[in-house]
Amino acid sequence: MLQQVTKSAELVKFLAIANDPERISEKWGFRENQRVFAQAVATLPIRQFQGSILYLWSDGTATVKFDFQIPFDAERELVKSGRVDLHYLTRISS
Repeated sequence: MLQQVTKSAELVKFLAIANDPERISEKWGFRENQRVFAQAVATLPIRQFQGSILYLWSDGTATVKFDFQIPFDAERELVKSGRVDLHYLTRISS
């Protein structure tokens, strides 16, 4: 017996955005060219890495240029497909 999968319009839209997010200039108070730090919280002690947002994406991620090379385990936690989820980032006041 063949099963048919139905998807809601909302799910289809979400999947399309997740697979091909649009570049945007601002989201949730974050902006391009803004100084931020990312927190790697999976292991103790919690580590922070400073950098700048190069690009923001509509799926809630950012392309971040870190000031220094970050350790492999922290990069594996923070970076997915070349982008960092905004939930890991904190704005640095200038």
